[in-house]
Amino acid sequence: MNLIPKRTFAKSCVAAALLAASTWPLHALAQNEIVVGAVVPITGPLASIGLPGYNALKLAQDDINAAGGINGKKLRIAFEDTTASNSGAVNAYVKLVKQYNPPFIFTSSLSTQVLATEPEIAKAKIPTMTAGGAMAIEARKNPYIFRTRPADVLGAGALAWGITESLKKSKPGILYTQDEYGTGAANALEELLKKAGVTVVAKEAFNPRDNDFSAQLLSAKNKGADVLVTFNYNRDGALLLKQRKSLGIDLPLVSGTGMASPGTLDLVEADDVTKMLVAADTVLGEDVSPASVEFVRRYVITYKMRPDSFGASYYDGAMMLAEGLRKVGPDPEKLRAYLAGVKNFKGVARTYTTDAATGNMAHSVNMAVFRAGSKELKSIAVYPK
Repeated sequence: MNLIPKRTFAKSCVAAALLAASTWPLHALAQNEIVVGAVVPITGPLASIGLPGYNALKLAQDDINAAGGINGKKLRIAFEDTTASNSGAVNAYVKLVKQYNPPFIFTSSLSTQVLATEPEIAKAKIPTMTAGGAMAIEARKNPYIFRTRPADVLGAGALAWGITESLKKSKPGILYTQDEYGTGAANALEELLKKAGVTVVAKEAFNPRDNDFSAQLLSAKNKGADVLVTFNYNRDGALLLKQRKSLGIDLPLVSGTGMASPGTLDLVEADDVTKMLVAADTVLGEDVSPASVEFVRRYVITYKMRPDSFGASYYDGAMMLAEGLRKVGPDPEKLRAYLAGVKNFKGVARTYTTDAATGNMAHSVNMAVFRAGSKELKSIAVYPK
C-alpha cells in the first residue's frame, strides 16, 4: 500500500484549502446570477449608434435587479464591442458564446452587423434580439432572431403615407446610404409609391462616411423633386441637414428614424430640422404611457440625454427577457418559444406582439414633426391607422 508522506499530504491539504478559498466567491457569484450577452458598437465611429441601446440595457439591468432580479438571482448583461465593422460584430458574438454560453443575446441595431452575424446565430441556436430594421433580416427566416423595432418595410409604408397623404407631394427624391438598410428601405419605398401612382424622380446613393452630400442634394433638386426622403445614420444625417440648409434647398424632408436619434440631433441646431416629417418608430413620453414618461425622466437623469426609440426598444426587450426568464428559466429553447409567443406586452415604447413567422414584435410607426424652434418630436399620426 502506497502512503502519501505526511509533509506532502499536509501541503496538499493546504493547497486545496487555498484553492477552494480563492475560487469560492467566484463560484458563489456564478450560482447567484444569470448572465446574458449584448454585442453593440461601444467604440469607434459608430459608437453613437450603439450608445442608446448600451445605456438602456444598463438601466434595465439595474431596474430588474432592484425589483428582485430573476427569481432571486441577479441578471448580468455581459457586453462585447462590435466596433464599426461587420467582422467585429461576428467576433464579439462568437466570443460571448464561447465565454458564457448565454441563454440569450442582444445584438447590434445595425442591420449590416446583424446580417453578418446571422449564420453564427443560427449555429449557436441562442435567441437573439435586435433593433435592426432591414428587410433582409426577415428574409433569412432565422427562428432565433427577434426584432423589437418596426421592420423597414413598415417604415417605408409610413413614409409613403407621409409623402402622399400628409404633405400631398408627388415628385419625391430619395437619398440613401448604400448598404442593406438604405438600399432595402429605398427600394421598398419606391415600390410602395409606384403602387400609389407616384414616380420617384431621383434616387441618390451615398457612402455614410462621406463628408460631402451636395451632389446628391442638388441632383435631386435639379431633377424636379418636390420633397426629399432620406435613409441615413447619425453623422451622415447631420451633414445632410446642414448642407441642405447651406445650399438653400428649402424642400420639405421626410426621414426614417435616424434623423430623430440623439446621435444626429446632438450635431445639429433646431432650425436644421424645420420642415421635416419623421417616421420615428415611437414618440416616447405621454404619447405612449405614464411608464414611458417615467422611463424618459430616469434616462435623462442617469445619462444627461434624451432616449430614442432604439434605446427604448432595447429596454423593453430586456424587460420581456426578464419576464421570460422568470417563467421558463435560462433554457435557450424555452426562451425562444416564450418570445415567439409574446402577446400584448406593454413596454415604454409600445405594446409588443410577436409574429412567430418573422420574429417581428413591433407593428406600428409614429409619424412625427419637430415642435417649433426645438428638437423635440410631436406625434401627428400612427401608421397603419
